[in-house]
Amino acid sequence: MLSQEFLRGQGFEKIVYEPDGNIPPDFLCDGMVAVEVRRLNQHHVADGTAPEPLDKKGVSVWDTVRKTLKELGPPTSGRSWWVSYSIKRPVKEFKLIPKLLKARLRECQAWPYEGKRKLDIVDGFSVSLEPSEALHEQEFVLASAQDLDNSGWLLDMMQSNIQLCVDEKAGKISSVRRRYHHWWLVLVDMIGWGLNEGDQEMFRDCVVIDKNGWDRIILIDPRDPNRSFEI
Repeated sequence: MLSQEFLRGQGFEKIVYEPDGNIPPDFLCDGMVAVEVRRLNQHHVADGTAPEPLDKKGVSVWDTVRKTLKELGPPTSGRSWWVSYSIKRPVKEFKLIPKLLKARLRECQAWPYEGKRKLDIVDGFSVSLEPSEALHEQEFVLASAQDLDNSGWLLDMMQSNIQLCVDEKAGKISSVRRRYHHWWLVLVDMIGWGLNEGDQEMFRDCVVIDKNGWDRIILIDPRDPNRSFEI
């Protein structure tokens, strides 16, 4: 486990996972330091709703579209199409996507049209079709996806998402904080991937994080837990 390897590298000898059961902290190190661990990923935040991890929702959308295209079966007109989709949250009619996408693509099966085409399926979700030079097992083949919420300047994204994680975890430990004197938050950095030295220096100059009571907040590189960066 990445976080355990990082904690060993900090010199702790005894690292206990979930010392109090299925409640915080995630780890207790040498009986003194309580550690909570979380992935640092991008979120979509809409008014009145809980923050939504983009990577988790992105997988769900990809799987939904891929399954729908597979259900449409093999080519019916001697050709296949590359399908790419674009999503911009909030997608209020997300549950209707499979039905409406399938209906629109069935209409396309009778097209004499040979070029590229864009189809708006529901508000916030559209697909683009491009004829494939080769014939595939499916008439409609998923080629790519564009998440229009998954963008922005790196340090801006990191600041907003780090603060979200800091505040979320602080809320979760509020009822048990008094049990341990020292609390660390370890974030597995899936946005900046550990940041290089130049970005770390810029981070220190440009980014302000309210630590919300955490003694240490540490970002670790998911590729190498020995690469870490303390906020």
